[in-house]
Amino acid sequence: MASDDAKAAKKAKKAKKEKKEKKSKRAREDEEARATERGEEKKRSKRDAGGGGANEEKPTTTDDEATEQRDGKSDAAKKDAPAPGTFPTSSTHVYMGNLAWTIDEAALGEAFADCGEIVSVNWFEEKATGKFLGAGVVEFKTAEAAAAAVAATGRLVHKRETPVRFWEKRGNTAEERAAAKAAGGGGRAEIKPMGEKPEGCYTLFMGNLNFQIDDDTIYKFFMDGAGVGPHTIRWLTNKETGEFRGVGFADFSGAEIDAAAKLHGEKCMGRPIRLDWQAPSNRG
Repeated sequence: MASDDAKAAKKAKKAKKEKKEKKSKRAREDEEARATERGEEKKRSKRDAGGGGANEEKPTTTDDEATEQRDGKSDAAKKDAPAPGTFPTSSTHVYMGNLAWTIDEAALGEAFADCGEIVSVNWFEEKATGKFLGAGVVEFKTAEAAAAAVAATGRLVHKRETPVRFWEKRGNTAEERAAAKAAGGGGRAEIKPMGEKPEGCYTLFMGNLNFQIDDDTIYKFFMDGAGVGPHTIRWLTNKETGEFRGVGFADFSGAEIDAAAKLHGEKCMGRPIRLDWQAPSNRG
């Protein structure tokens, strides 16, 4: 008997809930209908205020006109966008590559002590694994210190030649996007030659990449241009925001990397790709 009462109570509760949901649904539908009606009234009022009258037909846009408008907007957007390879360089941040996997900020500070004080280091790491990629962006306290470090490119740090160049602002922040836009003048940045290939190297650093690039596109780029394709591709992202940094790494098998490296400076999605050798070691 108690079981039957419990079932009846449960059934009544369910019926009450369904009734409440139906009532709520009808209320939402009524409100949406009223909102739609109010919107139509506003449109009619605007047309009447413009002197057209309620029965006047609104001018239509032909397919050709619509296409011209879209093309016009597209052309305007292209004019506003920075030209490929024209991103400005930072005066205090430099890129350092081919770093030993035993490196740390203190060791870099000691190696470039004659240049000036290092404020911070942003190591390049794989987002998923945290694996160090043998490179980073180093911030110096002054522009003079950064310039001195760039002038010292190739310096031995932990027995490795370290390429140093000014870090390009690639539009990862609103400030950098504004700076990149201001720098865009239709010119093309100089593509510097690749450094010396480290022994046992099978990884290429890829820079100046289009921010819409993906695995399929870069694979096709290497296959079409060099007849070889990377077996592993890794993109670098901002640790805090997850935004793509415009650089990545591609692993090749054996001698295929030499063929792929010949595409250094070739256009990929409208930008001259910057390639460089990446040391093969693994940080412990």
